[in-house]
Amino acid sequence: MISPSLKNHLTELLSGNFHTKQIDEIGNLLFSSYNSNKLSDTPEHISISPRKAAKILVAYSEKNNKLFQLIKLTIELDDSIFFNKHIHIQGIEVFLNQLAREGMVYDFKKRKLLKKDRDIDEMINWGSLRDGKIYDTTVMSVDIVGNSKLVKKYGINKMEKIYFQLWDFLKVRLKTYDGRIWSWAGDGGIFAFVFKNHQERAVFCGIEIQSLMSIFNLHINLPFKDRISLRIGLDTGRLRFFSDTGKIVSEIINYAAHLEKKGTEAGKVSISRALHDSLPETVFDLFKPAGVFEDRDYFSLPNRLDTYLYNDSLKSDLLQNLA
Repeated sequence: MISPSLKNHLTELLSGNFHTKQIDEIGNLLFSSYNSNKLSDTPEHISISPRKAAKILVAYSEKNNKLFQLIKLTIELDDSIFFNKHIHIQGIEVFLNQLAREGMVYDFKKRKLLKKDRDIDEMINWGSLRDGKIYDTTVMSVDIVGNSKLVKKYGINKMEKIYFQLWDFLKVRLKTYDGRIWSWAGDGGIFAFVFKNHQERAVFCGIEIQSLMSIFNLHINLPFKDRISLRIGLDTGRLRFFSDTGKIVSEIINYAAHLEKKGTEAGKVSISRALHDSLPETVFDLFKPAGVFEDRDYFSLPNRLDTYLYNDSLKSDLLQNLA
C-alpha cells in the first residue's frame, strides 16, 4: 500500500521533471496507446499541464495495479537517455528516501523494488543514495581527546566499554538529525548528513553532542571518573558516494578530519568557511573566527555551549524543517 503522501510526491516528481508529451510517453511504456487527453476527456487541441498529466498517470497506474511499475520506471529513467536527451531527475534521492521510510528500497544492481529488511536509520545511504553519484554532503569528524593516554592509563578493556557507550550515545543524537555513521574506529569516526538543511542539521548535531557530554560523563556505567572530551570538526561540499564508504575519496572528509584533530580544542566544534557561509544568520553568528587552517578560514563555537543549545526558536525552526 502506497501512502497518499508518496503518490503526491511521485506526481510532483514527474511534473517537475517532464513535460506533458514525455509523461504520456512514460505512460506508453506501461500501457498501450496511453493518452492523457483521452483519459481526462480533454479535446486533443487543448493542452494539459504537466501536473495534471502526471496526476492522471499516477491515478491510472494505481487503478490498473501498475503503480509500483511506474515508480520503478521513474527511478530507472534517472541518468538515462529519454526523448534523445540525457535525463537527470531533480529530487529523485528525496523521493527514494521517502520510499525507504515507507518500507521499500530500489536495488540498482538487481533493478528491483524490494521490501527493506532493516531500519532506514541504519542504512548508510538513507535507502536512496546511488554508488558513483555526487551529492551535496556535510561531514562531521568526531574523536576522543587523549585516547592513547586513556588507553595506557586504564587499559583497552575499560576503554572499549567507553567506546560502546559512546557509540550508543552518538547514534541517538544522529538519529535526531538524520545523520549516518560512515566510519567508526572506537575512539571516533566520520558522520554524514545529506538532503534538505543538511548543513544546519549537522552543526546543531555537533553542538548538541558537545553540550550533552557532561551528562554522558555522569553516566553510572562509566568504568572510571576521568572526563571524556570530544573534538568535532565539520566541512561541507560535494562528494562522490559509495556504499563501501572506505572507497570515498573526498577533500571534504579530509578537511573535517584534519580540522578536528589539529585545529580544534577539547570540547569545541569547529566548522569550515564553506559550512559557516551556508548557515542562516541566526546560526553562523554563534561561531567566531578561529584562524586559518590548511589555507582556509575556520570558525569555532565559544566554550559556553549551553548559552546557545536550547535556544528554543532556533531548534524548533530546525526540527520543523526536518519534517
